[in-house]
Amino acid sequence: MPNLIAMSEAAATGLCIALGVIALLQTIAILILVILRDKGIIAGKRKRAATGKGFCRRCKELWNYFTLYEKIWFFSILIVAIVFAFVFPETDEPTYTVTLDKSAYVEGATGDFNTLSFEGTADSYVICSVRITDAGGKEHSYSMAEISKYGEWTVEPGDSADDVNSMTLKLGLYDKKTDEVQPFDYEINADVTIALECYYNGDEEDPEPLVVSLVNDNGDKLLDGARLRLEEGDLVKVNSFLVSAGVITFLYVMDVVLNIACELLISKQSKWNFIVSLGVEIVEIITCIVCIYRFATMAVTLLFWIPCDIISFVMWHRHPDKQKEELTVVKKLTWWQDIVLLAAIAVWTVGVGYLLTLIEVEGGIFATNLTFERIVCYLDAAASAVGIANGLLILFRYREQWIAWYIVAILETVIDIMAGQWILLVLKVGYLTNTTYGYIKWTQYIRQHKANATTAARVAE
Repeated sequence: MPNLIAMSEAAATGLCIALGVIALLQTIAILILVILRDKGIIAGKRKRAATGKGFCRRCKELWNYFTLYEKIWFFSILIVAIVFAFVFPETDEPTYTVTLDKSAYVEGATGDFNTLSFEGTADSYVICSVRITDAGGKEHSYSMAEISKYGEWTVEPGDSADDVNSMTLKLGLYDKKTDEVQPFDYEINADVTIALECYYNGDEEDPEPLVVSLVNDNGDKLLDGARLRLEEGDLVKVNSFLVSAGVITFLYVMDVVLNIACELLISKQSKWNFIVSLGVEIVEIITCIVCIYRFATMAVTLLFWIPCDIISFVMWHRHPDKQKEELTVVKKLTWWQDIVLLAAIAVWTVGVGYLLTLIEVEGGIFATNLTFERIVCYLDAAASAVGIANGLLILFRYREQWIAWYIVAILETVIDIMAGQWILLVLKVGYLTNTTYGYIKWTQYIRQHKANATTAARVAE
């Protein structure tokens, strides 16, 4: 399989480009809103000034705009999210570089010692990369993706037969086609220096050392059970993400707050949900970048959701309810439109999910679990497909967008559990409860709207 993305080398550049594109789209959105206001489509400063309403009056009107249930729902989700941020924060995983002591090599050992053995390690560690200085003094640096099928290599204590990785790591270049490790073009012998970039993956305050042996195919040892501790002087970086864990936790909380506000406004058939949604998109794109995962969702958010929010705001503004201007007229799909929609989602899920399995990255949330990584590729593709359908349904004001929200919430709940993103589970609970509320409100409106239209037709006759 081709290496489509080298995330470790291009992460900073990709982040700058993505944020630049977002800033450009946001600028365009602001310009569009300004033009709409100048043309009278959106109320401008003159109209607002004529009302004579001050800041306190507007805050009071905003507070009264929401029902008691909606206020309780919003603030309860907000409080739980903040509590979860303290109880289940994203944690930093400091990465260290440890060098195998050449003076501890077994005297007289000859040959090619091509396997690192971690037998005897009584705690959990993750190996991120290997750096080898050969006999000629040339340095070679290898990511785990180059020498194994994983982005990172987990060393588990005791019997690791049920774990995704084993206690021995073959040194060589991994061939995806044959699922075998091909030897380097140089020998690993007594003249070679090996350094490991790794971090502790357990919960103990005083972890047991990482035990490393260097052996050959016959089981002979060049290094016999070196006990390595991660010292502060060997610190390389704070974690495997692009920012600190505290920033990621803050992004999670912001994602929850903005999403529940957006969901609440959608349930009230308010066009202003799309303005809040622009903030949601920015937070979610940044989260995908710094966590190095969910590339389908990131691309769909950047290329689809941001333009869709802007267009949807204009479309909803053009279809206000005749009795209540703050409401937007909504409707429902026919049975054949449902079938076409489901078929398109299935095709997208299979096609995009497969393409995502071809992407190779270093680090990230699923770096140590290849099975989860591949499952999430298809779950992410499905969530992005349903998300696109949801965006179009919202754009054209169809009630079935709430069913799409149900599906997205369930898919993302599974992904969040697999990724250990417990804070975001609060958001999914909010999704499921508000989706039920929104579906009921939209259904009641559609029935009442239809009844009113029927009554009006009879009166006209």
